[in-house]
Amino acid sequence: MASTYSSSLNLELQATGENSGSWGTKTNNNLQKLESAIKGYVSIAIASTTDSLATSDGSTTDEQSNAIIKLTGTLSGNTTIQCEAVETWYIVDNATTMGNNTLGFKPAGGTAASLVAGSKHILYSDGSTMFDVLADCGNITANGTLAVAGNVSLDGGSFTFNESSADLDFRIEGNGDANLFFTDAGNDRVGIKTNSPSTELDVVGGIKATGAIDFDGGGFTFNESGAALDFRIETDTLTHAFFADGSADKIGFGTSSPTSALVTMNQANTSGAIACLTLDQDDTDQEFIRFDGTSASDQTKSLTTDTSVGSLTGHIRVNINGTDFWIPYYATN
Repeated sequence: MASTYSSSLNLELQATGENSGSWGTKTNNNLQKLESAIKGYVSIAIASTTDSLATSDGSTTDEQSNAIIKLTGTLSGNTTIQCEAVETWYIVDNATTMGNNTLGFKPAGGTAASLVAGSKHILYSDGSTMFDVLADCGNITANGTLAVAGNVSLDGGSFTFNESSADLDFRIEGNGDANLFFTDAGNDRVGIKTNSPSTELDVVGGIKATGAIDFDGGGFTFNESGAALDFRIETDTLTHAFFADGSADKIGFGTSSPTSALVTMNQANTSGAIACLTLDQDDTDQEFIRFDGTSASDQTKSLTTDTSVGSLTGHIRVNINGTDFWIPYYATN
């Protein structure tokens, strides 16, 4: 009765009484193939877009029976390399030059696992599908540095950094900024575009919020450094509903160029039918407006006791409790 061969490693299964004089050689071949299956290494240059591992019954030249396979060569297109459709496992080192091409590894007639350029894979096959062990492995603990050159996708679970509360900083680098996002663990601070945040959140650059902002439990300071920076609040129809002119040290309502006073109000709509200023004093014992200034007996100061003012020049229209009145004003002597 002739020898037969095992399905996974192509070991020669000798029949009783056969192979007289060569039994030892064949047994040694089988032992070498077993050794290759456990610790063997082979380097294979991919020759075509549909390449296959060499198989050989009973021979030690069987590429497929090695535990570790290094793939080399330059891909000429999307490529698939295959082994026999049997249960097996491999450590594969993809050292090919892939360019924009893909490289898959599969059992013959089955489903391939995708190999990543310049990466090593732990693979196993159930005879019809090749599986990448690290594609959906369980818990992983890395006691050293974990370096990832490709994308990282966290889906279906939370992410915790520094669970033990050690003094460990966290940094995200941008295309042109080394500290696009930085957490200063020692000081419990967060920096945007700075690795030395001076407060709980320190942003070097602009901030834009499209939703609501809630300041609760603390003061709000704009332009602490005293630079010539403007501050503007826009409403539905007014571009400058409130405007602080940082260089001129003036405030405008309805205008971006307050000029004649510290505070300028401009009812910018010529048909708005509203007053520039409304004063509503709910405390009837208190005045509407208080003027503090320097008094003089003549008209040289902001307040005067002089009753011999100039001639009546005109009136200013005011509305008190819904009724229009006129306040007279006089020219200076």
